[in-house]
Amino acid sequence: MNRRQMLHASGLAALGLGLRWHLPAAEGGPVPRTAAPAPGPFQHRYLLGWVNDNSSRARAGQRWPMVEIDETTVADYETFFRVARDCGYNGITLWGLFATHAWSVPLEKSVTPERKRQVERILAAAGRTGIKVLYGLGVYSWGFEEIIRHDPTTARNEGRMAWGTFQPDNGVAMCYQSPSARQWMRAIVDLCVREAGTQGFGFQSGDLGRCYCQECRRLSDTEYHTRVIGETAAYVRERHPGQILGLSAWGVDLGGGAASLTEIGRHLDFLTDVTDQSARRGGHYRRALAAALPCALGSLGGAVVVPPQRWARDRWFLPHPAMAARSIRSLHADGGRAFEFFMGPLANPQFNLMIRFVGLLLTDPTQTCEQALAHVLEDLCAPDDPRTRAALVQWVLAAETAYFSRAGDVSSGEFDFEPLKGETAGAAIYLTRLPAQALADYAADLRRLAGELPALEARCHRPAELGLIRRCLANVLADIGEIQATRDPPATKV
Repeated sequence: MNRRQMLHASGLAALGLGLRWHLPAAEGGPVPRTAAPAPGPFQHRYLLGWVNDNSSRARAGQRWPMVEIDETTVADYETFFRVARDCGYNGITLWGLFATHAWSVPLEKSVTPERKRQVERILAAAGRTGIKVLYGLGVYSWGFEEIIRHDPTTARNEGRMAWGTFQPDNGVAMCYQSPSARQWMRAIVDLCVREAGTQGFGFQSGDLGRCYCQECRRLSDTEYHTRVIGETAAYVRERHPGQILGLSAWGVDLGGGAASLTEIGRHLDFLTDVTDQSARRGGHYRRALAAALPCALGSLGGAVVVPPQRWARDRWFLPHPAMAARSIRSLHADGGRAFEFFMGPLANPQFNLMIRFVGLLLTDPTQTCEQALAHVLEDLCAPDDPRTRAALVQWVLAAETAYFSRAGDVSSGEFDFEPLKGETAGAAIYLTRLPAQALADYAADLRRLAGELPALEARCHRPAELGLIRRCLANVLADIGEIQATRDPPATKV
């Protein structure tokens, strides 16, 4: 179960958002690709995540997403922003700086003096490295549970539309027709600018669904989101000029063509097609959309690999550079100029590698996957010679193939290592999705790959990262062993 499947779970009545791993392609076949992307970097090269997604230690004791900030958090960001700068990122969209599911009432209670000091330190670290910080902000949805309970005039309990499916319950999505909802939304914007001083907003209006009362349902999804985003963006532009504005289009239908999206696009600096809907519609759809939009078209890379917040940081290793490179290069070839990479902890070697790799590709999308990966591995491991560097590149690609060649189509949608529900570390659901034989074959490949690491370590001046990967593989194999024991319990002696 993931966040788009958590209907009624953990008190979140609004998380019934059916996961779209397979978005059907329209007739006409796959989108044609040019031989190579046009030169030039992406304009918006952003990281994205909840404030604890890059934590160097496991977090537990609260429902997802956990957003506690302590000294470890601040120290993590001081390192994290330096790496982000060095790898070519120019911004980050941070969620949960002051609230997750529920802004406090009154709003000021969400910003304690200690919290404000900690956030200011994080933002100061970003400023020292030139990384722009956008506040991840729910627009009429995500963050309004307590407001709706406190002020029922903000919402109508007539259901909501979430990811194309009607849900009869509500309690998380405010009503666009409500004047009081509009005032709460504006007050939140003002508070974020005043207390956080961020340089922009990463809006999200569709992930948990939209109001579907008798009046709101007269608006198509495109019309509804255009209105709530356009109204909020116009308010920001008027009251707080100079802010960068983006829309992370979770749950927003982008299939209506450029004409239907021009109005929403004129309020934004970029629009992120989080599940690559436009790339899967066939023909030249995404290319035409990117050319016609008044803002930059972006992506999360198709597959959104969500870091486990509750796991020890050496429990997993699942690199996906080839998959990410295909997505980035095809987006760039189609005219996309924005990208948000879902961040994770540098303490985990998968995310340490992938954050660096994606940043380099966004800066120069003409690189091949192997070229960008070679640069990253040179910095991380300092191999003795080009032959060793090439061997490391092939080793990482083999580790990617070992899993993803057996996992089915995971090129679009949310990919979770553990369930997001609960308050303690969950089961390794990314492994249980593999059938028994595929899991056994994956384990055999991991054992072979782990056995190759000592020789590679011996040929590197900085072997520590490879040693950490070896430890991660041992822990993955332990998880696989537990799953196999559950699936095939030993016979009971009679």
